[in-house]
Amino acid sequence: MAVNSNNPLQKHFRQPAVYLRLPAGGRFWDSKALEMPESMEIPIYPMTIKDEITIKTPDALMNGQGVVDVIHSCCPSIKNAWATPSVDLDAIFIAIRIASYGSNMDIDSVCPHCGEENRHAVDLTQLLDRIQPPDYAPVEIEDLTFEFMPQNFKNYNDANLVVYEQQKLIAAITDSTLTDEEKVQQFNTIFPRLTDMNVGNIVNNILAINANGSRVTERHHVKEFIMNFDRKVFAQIKQTVDAFANSAKIKSLAAQCTACSGTYSQELTFDQANFFV
Repeated sequence: MAVNSNNPLQKHFRQPAVYLRLPAGGRFWDSKALEMPESMEIPIYPMTIKDEITIKTPDALMNGQGVVDVIHSCCPSIKNAWATPSVDLDAIFIAIRIASYGSNMDIDSVCPHCGEENRHAVDLTQLLDRIQPPDYAPVEIEDLTFEFMPQNFKNYNDANLVVYEQQKLIAAITDSTLTDEEKVQQFNTIFPRLTDMNVGNIVNNILAINANGSRVTERHHVKEFIMNFDRKVFAQIKQTVDAFANSAKIKSLAAQCTACSGTYSQELTFDQANFFV
């Protein structure tokens, strides 16, 4: 939002509360999507009341626009949040949360030993320091060398939308009065889209394929290759992509139950729908 330089209250406007060093150090960003300061740390502003309303609006979160709008508001160095590499998303969300509400956050969990509900305090600053991106080292499969990269937020959000829509359709078909034959026909229209989405997820994680001295980066060529190569190679590629995704996840919290003193691991998931509540 443009600022009126004649406003006498301007000096009281919000100021950066956190300076964030992106986990991937600015790698995988389009040059027009991010203006990296010389310090290599981007300023993070607290959310405004408009941002807070936006981040709690289900429709805006579902299509991703609400997340993009809040990132643009709180992270002015980011010019196109749709292009945010997935490995930087958690760090950006945590930094915005710290800037807006402070570094302490309570999370709820259920003890797997006795079923007791527990609440634990998490220091988000320490959590932020522990985030490490995968190395995305090239991988050789047969006589090909694959270079990998994280998906951007646009691709990540589009894939989640497809899964959500297809899950709703499957639930509707299952609970409907359609005959078994009609249900099979409906399912047959759903699965090709899910298959295309799964292939797209793999393609969006491939930066380049090196073969016979050529480095292929064109998306349609990479997708055509994935669709027409040996399924065993696809399985190896998917295994590699899954390994990168797992290593990028924030490590689980070591928790102790207040009722039975049992210890357990609590997974930390920063879902925009509840992270800023």
